[in-house]
Amino acid sequence: MGSVCRLHHTRADQSMEQIGLYRGQAILLTILSRHDGITHSEIAEKLRISPAAATKVIKRMEEAAYVQRQADPADERVSRVCLQEGGRALIAEIEGAFGKLERAMFEGLPEAELERFRDLLSRMAANLQQYQP
Repeated sequence: MGSVCRLHHTRADQSMEQIGLYRGQAILLTILSRHDGITHSEIAEKLRISPAAATKVIKRMEEAAYVQRQADPADERVSRVCLQEGGRALIAEIEGAFGKLERAMFEGLPEAELERFRDLLSRMAANLQQYQP
């Protein structure tokens, strides 16, 4: 499983490199396309990274004119991140690249096997959520 995950990450990185993004940046833009205006801490949680790392990604994306930080009108201490036109323009390309990767990964697998695989992954994820080292 580890080998498959590493290879998937490698191929995803290669696909995003062709668009001019890092995988995390592409995922951030995809998240914002569904939840525009979320906070830094919400982004960190969704990306499963530290708030400091999220701030670094957001800053880099802001410099590229893909996103913009805005003060929350109700609480100016809170910063919200919004998609800019530059980021919005990349969404279809990002989703297309991830879709192509997913189709390649599951090519030749019958639907019944894919359903079983998804079920197994869900159960494994639930087990890991409860696991306490």
